[in-house]
Amino acid sequence: MNAPDRASWLERRRTGIGGSDVAAILGISPYRTALDVYLDKTGAAQPIADSEPMYWGRRLEDVVAQEWQLRTGRKVQRVNGILRGAEPWMLANIDRAIVAEGSRARTDDTGVLRGAVGVIECKTASAYAAADWDGLDGSDALPVHYAAQGVWYLAVTGLDVCEFAALIGGQRFVQRRVERDEDTIRGIVEQVREFWLAHVVAGVPPEPRTAADAARLWAKDRGDLIDIDQNTDLLVTFNELRALRQQAKDIDAKVDALADALKLAIGPASVLAIGGNPCATWKAAKDSQRVNWEAVANDIGSINPDALAQAVTRHTTTQPGSRRFLVKD
Repeated sequence: MNAPDRASWLERRRTGIGGSDVAAILGISPYRTALDVYLDKTGAAQPIADSEPMYWGRRLEDVVAQEWQLRTGRKVQRVNGILRGAEPWMLANIDRAIVAEGSRARTDDTGVLRGAVGVIECKTASAYAAADWDGLDGSDALPVHYAAQGVWYLAVTGLDVCEFAALIGGQRFVQRRVERDEDTIRGIVEQVREFWLAHVVAGVPPEPRTAADAARLWAKDRGDLIDIDQNTDLLVTFNELRALRQQAKDIDAKVDALADALKLAIGPASVLAIGGNPCATWKAAKDSQRVNWEAVANDIGSINPDALAQAVTRHTTTQPGSRRFLVKD
């Protein structure tokens, strides 16, 4: 998608709530909050730089879709355009449609999906996220924020199933599904509708859920005072924080003392071992160089580049690397 097309697509996304917004509104997204969605929809959000996972997720989307198609024998098709549900602010930008036999997936003039029997979302995940796809008892699982996305796509499209295909760690392929449940759909749509009307349409930001939310919402303080004498819950929180901070200081002091004792035991050696197996090291890092730039500036004046290089060399000193103490697992 080129830059103008992407800009237009992003602008259309701001006309309603899409599948990637729902989990944040419900408070179950590991990546965004309801305030993030509000700022995005009202045009107040800062542009998000593309990350490596985002880039590779898009690059591998077609690979995952083709693999799902190969394994299931069912045809999938990319659908251009943003889909709209029963209410105009209900949006969906699906990865692929599962095509009805003998048909072709397409959108009509009102943004309704035709010729499909289901939706498929193509995901990639790191090996560290593998546990999110497996239940504690060894059963299949689906990350809850993706489940909410699947429910939303069924709400918008009116279809009965949203399939998920994921490539985990670049070498494990898993399949999950979300099936239509009217009670779940109704409950999520009601919550999202309330958010859309009470916040986006009304121009009223939602309550912050994290400290990062609060920092974005209130970038500057007012300078006044809030007394917590009569707020029992807040007073308990404050006292608990103060106690834990003191415990942390005590623990840090104990850690430093124990580390010092082991450093003294190592002395001029490099490694501490248990039964010949290294358990701790205290080694010097590589030497580093430090330039006295003030001296360089005073030295060069208006001299030529060669003289500058010579001045830098004259005022560059080698600093011995400090010894680092590491405890190994």
